[in-house]
Amino acid sequence: MENLVCKSIGEIKDLDETQGIIKGYGNVYNIKDSDGDVSLFGSFAKTVTERGKKIKIFKNHTPILVGVPLELDITDPYGLGVTAKMLMETDAGRDTFYEAKFLSENGFDVGMSIYGWIMKRGRNKSEVSEYKLKEISVLTTEDPANELSLVSAIKSIKGLEKPTQDEFWRVIEKAYNEKFSDNVLKSLEQFLTIKDGEPSKDTHIVNPSSVIKSIYELYV
Repeated sequence: MENLVCKSIGEIKDLDETQGIIKGYGNVYNIKDSDGDVSLFGSFAKTVTERGKKIKIFKNHTPILVGVPLELDITDPYGLGVTAKMLMETDAGRDTFYEAKFLSENGFDVGMSIYGWIMKRGRNKSEVSEYKLKEISVLTTEDPANELSLVSAIKSIKGLEKPTQDEFWRVIEKAYNEKFSDNVLKSLEQFLTIKDGEPSKDTHIVNPSSVIKSIYELYV
């Protein structure tokens, strides 16, 4: 068995707020990833069939449960189809869902990523014919490995090469109106206290949430 690997060439297609459902692809077939590997159709068939109930949904590969897969579709020729039910009754699950929703609606990239072992390769050593999955993550702070790993959503900010301070603070204020947990809202309140000053890399925020960090890092 090879070492654990992380493959960030998945994509999110849809988010259903009424049920806390995220749909997308944990991995896309026939696309060379950042390690030079290409996942083949059928490479997830054995692991999903044998241990599909053991595969969890994490956020950014942090070992905190944020959801469970309702369906792992190994028949889709495009990639490993994932329908995930987020644990909306928990802060971690709810914040992951609304962070993905908020970022996607405002033009930021959000994707999915698999974490597990490569079990078999084809004749071409770059081709992966069998994986063993440990978990699938929703990515909110890590860049997907290729251009297919993007959310198809409203691009209200995407394309602005150098967003102004006003545009930056407009995004932060919009985040404050989302249905995040109290901890995230408190962090946003603390973050907004520096609005009248000039943000810098050494600005100290008490317990900043990942949604704040992910947005802030894109602008400074």
